[in-house]
Amino acid sequence: MDLDNAALAAAAADLCASPAWYPLKLAADRLAVVHLDEADYAAASFLDERLLERGAPARSIPPAAAAAASGRLSARAHYIFHVGHVGSTLISRLIGTRPALFAVREPALLRARSGAPAGTAELPLRAILALLARTWRAEQRSVIKLTSFVSEIGRDILAASDEQPRALLVYARPLAYLRGIFGGPNSRRESQALAPERLRRLLQRHPALRSVPSPRFEGESIAMSWLCEMSALAAIADAFSLQVHWVEFDSFLGAPASSLASILSALGAPAAPSMIEDLVCGPIMRRYSKAPEHAYDAQLRREVLAGADQDFRAEIHAGMLWLAAAGRADTAIAAILGARG
Repeated sequence: MDLDNAALAAAAADLCASPAWYPLKLAADRLAVVHLDEADYAAASFLDERLLERGAPARSIPPAAAAAASGRLSARAHYIFHVGHVGSTLISRLIGTRPALFAVREPALLRARSGAPAGTAELPLRAILALLARTWRAEQRSVIKLTSFVSEIGRDILAASDEQPRALLVYARPLAYLRGIFGGPNSRRESQALAPERLRRLLQRHPALRSVPSPRFEGESIAMSWLCEMSALAAIADAFSLQVHWVEFDSFLGAPASSLASILSALGAPAAPSMIEDLVCGPIMRRYSKAPEHAYDAQLRREVLAGADQDFRAEIHAGMLWLAAAGRADTAIAAILGARG
């Protein structure tokens, strides 16, 4: 429902007051906002149109009103970038338990912004970040977990943010990544859908890869997807080396207490060892983070990876060979594989 002038002013004030009115989607000359409380944010794995399916109250306002409100706000946030399907949602949920941090997961506006041609966005990037950086309490700082392909604009996001944002760069090594994607039908479908755009992005960043045959088989395509998103993370790290903290997911699972302590310290919110131990022994670590109604833990992940290795061994091997060829074709890719591969 559109707003009259008085209600519009009130809506702008509401935007400045708290994260309760969440900016969901920009369409034509309207910005859709939905009403969420703290529990809604804590529950949501994806802050996108699935919120409307759950019946969240919604209304629309002109983008100019949101931009004006954002001018009164600080774009003060930390970020989680990742390669996809590597435990970033789990890490976000653990982070969100800390009173000093407010977890915001996969905002749709930044997903759309990452694919927008330059100059077409109605809301400047900083305005979007300022709206997403709002917190419930003054002592909090938001930690925004992006969708994997939003890493493409990760350097722009950090440059547009205030107060030295920190960025977690979450990944799995390529063999574990290949096994993980093959271990889930949904992740395989998503990888196939994103592959053409990921190949375009990768070739744009590493034109020397044109000398390597394009992926023909699924394993090669999944390996290319890993490399695309890892190269985006590497670009962020190159530009903001003092502000990034790498997290390799299987190392995290192997030593969750020390890994979580390091993550929280990197975000400026250290926790007592006893509190961290309670977290890593608690229910968050025993549920599938994108759908907490399902059980999932480190042991089940190991079983899934082992099963995928048995069922898709030839495809996984082909993917690893494709990565090796990519490393021979481009020294920057060789450096990525040497450090993270």
